[in-house]
Amino acid sequence: MHAAFRFIMLAVLLAAPWAARADTVAHRLVIHMNDPTKEIMIEALHNAANVMDYYRAHNSSAAIEIVANGRGVTMFVKDMSPVGAEVAELHTRYPAIVLDACAISLANTEKALGRKLEVMPQARVIPSGAVRIIELEEQHYGYLKP
Repeated sequence: MHAAFRFIMLAVLLAAPWAARADTVAHRLVIHMNDPTKEIMIEALHNAANVMDYYRAHNSSAAIEIVANGRGVTMFVKDMSPVGAEVAELHTRYPAIVLDACAISLANTEKALGRKLEVMPQARVIPSGAVRIIELEEQHYGYLKP
């Protein structure tokens, strides 16, 4: 294969929507989860999947981050989440969707329950859910509250 052709193919692959990084995507969305009910959590997960599917179908890309804080932090707590299987499935289908659990809310929940909580492996712990939402909005992320 000619070197120029390989270079062009590499450039095309790197520009593919599914290979897009958060700073190069066409659309950005933060989904705020602070509700402890299963139905609202399911709605948030469906919103994330629907947005990803829509933009993929239209040859575009999206960066999505679900930020759980307050009473919604249980969404990402192992052995407590009412949507644990759904979170795992979403992460398998859309590994680029970032799942955040607020450290402040986790600490408050641990204190109230009197025990240590474990975050699901699909999610990461962030210092503050509210601060993360501010940071994402400053990066021009759209805000969605199911």
